[in-house]
Amino acid sequence: MLNLVIIGAGAMGQNHAAVIKNNPLCRLVGMADANPQQANVAARFDTRFYTDIETMLLAEKPDGAIIVSPNHLHADHAELCAQHGVHMLIEKPVADSLARAQQIIVATEKYKVRALVGHHRRHSPLIQKTRAMIAEGALGQLVAVMAQFLLKKPDDYFEVGWRSQKNIGGPTLINLIHDIDGLRFMCGEITQVYAQSRSSVRQFDVEDTLSANLVFANGALGTVLASDAVAAPWSYEQTAKENPMYFSSEQNCYHFAGTAGALAFPSMHLWQFLDAAKAGWQHPMTQTQIVVEHADPLARQLTHFCHVIQGTEPPLVTVQDAARSLATVLALLESARSGQIIFV
Repeated sequence: MLNLVIIGAGAMGQNHAAVIKNNPLCRLVGMADANPQQANVAARFDTRFYTDIETMLLAEKPDGAIIVSPNHLHADHAELCAQHGVHMLIEKPVADSLARAQQIIVATEKYKVRALVGHHRRHSPLIQKTRAMIAEGALGQLVAVMAQFLLKKPDDYFEVGWRSQKNIGGPTLINLIHDIDGLRFMCGEITQVYAQSRSSVRQFDVEDTLSANLVFANGALGTVLASDAVAAPWSYEQTAKENPMYFSSEQNCYHFAGTAGALAFPSMHLWQFLDAAKAGWQHPMTQTQIVVEHADPLARQLTHFCHVIQGTEPPLVTVQDAARSLATVLALLESARSGQIIFV
């Protein structure tokens, strides 16, 4: 069994700890958090607790580390793991800036360790099936994409201070980066963005609402509407039903439209004309249910991470790839600030 440690004992660290307990390939041997009050979290998962990361790495000599500390600490913690020869899974976003992402790349290359970035939705069968359908031409030429992240975060979510701090928190960096990464994975690279944002509900230093136009390298256009301050059921977590923490709805959060068909996600309803030779608004369309297996992407990601540590699989999401998603999200924020179109 591979020995793993977790850096950061917050909510996401606890999610990873729970998944580790159910995976026969690995075991949790330590958790580190600067807050000594988080020792009870480690006790709950029957593992040792440390307030100093390097002390934990020296004592446990783990095969891998899962970094779930605040975004602005990812680079320093990743560099420390690399110095100790520890392979790592870094939660998204990979860092808080492209310079810090480059710091991680340099460290992993210098110390010859492997890094996987935790864009766990790429491990979802729903995401992977949609990617395959688009690539195989089930929709014809992809023309238009629409994505929504619309829900309400509870007030106590913001008791963790960094979540409302500029350049660190906000739904674009914390949440929408998942959707942007997923769109890149399914539809291809995003080359330019134009966005507007507001913080009119909570009046924090970070946005609570953002709308954006996207241009994909293949010529498709996209729209994104995101808010964490609205009473709405249209987000990936609520509709995909992969995270039991969320209220689930029967709605869709994404729509993909092409010259030969359209797909609603995650219901996986494929719309096409009954007769491809008779295409037009006056002709009937048919709805086909695309059947996709259900699986927990976080659990699948952990198994993949174990294989990455063993060197039997390359990382599905490299630091370089994750940096591209980060660059796209930072471009959204810069566009909202400047009012300009930003090329990614």
